[in-house]
Amino acid sequence: MNLKHFFTSLNTEIDKHIVPKRFNFPFNHAPNSVSLFAASKLKEELQGLGLKHNFDALGKMFGVLVVEAHNGELGFIKAFSGKLDDNIKPNGFVPPLFDVHNSRGFFKHEEKKIDLLTKEINLLESSSDYLSLKKTLLNARQKKAEELLNMKEKLRQGKEKRKIVRDTQKAIVSSKSFVELNNKLNEQSKRDQMSFKKEKKQLDKELLFLEEKFKAVEDKIFAKKESRKALSSSLQRKLFESYSFLNAKQERKNLVELFEKTAFKLPPSGSGECCAPRLLQFAYSNGLKPICFTEFWWGASPDSEIRLHDQHYPACRGKCGPILKHMLNGLSVDPDPLAPISELEKVLVLHEDEDLLAVEKPAGLLSVPGKEIAYSLSSIIKKQFPHIEGPGLVHRLDYETSGVVLIAKTLKMYKILQAQFTARTIKKKYVAILEKPITHNNGVVSLPLRADIINRPRQMVCFDHGKQSSTEYRQLKVDKNGVRIEFRPITGRTHQLRVHAAHKSGLNSPIKGDSLYGKRGGRLFLHAQEIVFQHPVNGKSITVVSPAPF
Repeated sequence: MNLKHFFTSLNTEIDKHIVPKRFNFPFNHAPNSVSLFAASKLKEELQGLGLKHNFDALGKMFGVLVVEAHNGELGFIKAFSGKLDDNIKPNGFVPPLFDVHNSRGFFKHEEKKIDLLTKEINLLESSSDYLSLKKTLLNARQKKAEELLNMKEKLRQGKEKRKIVRDTQKAIVSSKSFVELNNKLNEQSKRDQMSFKKEKKQLDKELLFLEEKFKAVEDKIFAKKESRKALSSSLQRKLFESYSFLNAKQERKNLVELFEKTAFKLPPSGSGECCAPRLLQFAYSNGLKPICFTEFWWGASPDSEIRLHDQHYPACRGKCGPILKHMLNGLSVDPDPLAPISELEKVLVLHEDEDLLAVEKPAGLLSVPGKEIAYSLSSIIKKQFPHIEGPGLVHRLDYETSGVVLIAKTLKMYKILQAQFTARTIKKKYVAILEKPITHNNGVVSLPLRADIINRPRQMVCFDHGKQSSTEYRQLKVDKNGVRIEFRPITGRTHQLRVHAAHKSGLNSPIKGDSLYGKRGGRLFLHAQEIVFQHPVNGKSITVVSPAPF
């Protein structure tokens, strides 16, 4: 492999004094000047490459890895996630870790077997004999159901007639005659029941013949589908095992090994095809030292995720988390910039009485303990107010969001306030600064949201499975800092305000400093400024205000 084909030198363009000493933390970071410069070179290329991909229809994630060669030369290599239409390996981009399009490889060979089974299944399911038999069976089932209804109605009518005879004859005939009459009526009832069972048995027999005939074909189709399923599973696992990743220590692990201890157990679809793993693998395989990395979206936004043209984004945790944790082992890496640097002993109290209190949560603090970080607003509250019962926090704010948080001092108050949140009688007001102007000065954004399960904590718009979310908004002013806006959430979904601001079907203007849905830089300019609720004890309306720190 000709390394120069993939390596773009930066020696004459980058001052080595600004080259970072540590690799940037891939999941939360603002790109440094060196990686941004390399990215700008790639962006220039993209405008003139003539790639066979319709970027106006759907964009693509691109990445650059600044590296140092054996001779000390500084440069960068480039990659894209997944594939670009039908061109899997355009010139100058590092190759995929595993080329599924290699006609001589096992993937194509096994894929042909799966495709053949799929064709056989489709032929069986679309054959005139199968479709005719299916229709005949459906008609027979319908006919049986209708005839059974008629037969049951006939039984009912017979029973009703016998009852009328009994009721009318009882008063006018002798006891002996009535007993004889009743016996005759009972015998008729038995005959009707026997006739019903006989007719039903015949219907069952006729239907059973068709069902057995249809099941024989269905079993054949099912067997082929099970064979296809087994082949697909086997191929998928073999493919996962073929994705093998190096780290800085030249240690190697495959996808199965990397994901076996995660919540997924198995790798999500597309794992290993993102920019970062491709770039690092190429670097380690060719003796290049990774210096820093960034990736950006190029082209039209997808409908569900928030990806903006020319915007830089961190690596995804779902697909890349376990992979990059391994691949960065042996490199000096920056700490997570969103991890708490110092721990507070106290938080500002905005309101307090015998039953509850309201405090101001600073930005950069979890509301409750996370999987890896125990330090949180909840842990501070427990130390600051040791006599509080139960969970305390009635609601939460995002890690990066500051503002008012309501806390119950007793379990009873907690349940009452929780019920108020559920009933949406508690009103909240947020202040934010958006990156760019919006179309309307006020209105309502309504979008169905769900978690991006392979890229948590990100949320996505999903019209099939998302939960409806609504936010009222009002533009306050526009100045050099951006668009100052007021949000009044009607519902309370995770990241609701951030997604409603950034998504193209929302305000199409990310909140300033949003590391997930916009451009990271400084803090997230989102603040829970006001909360209004009814006091659970005295019934008074309480308003708690925390002035925005920006």
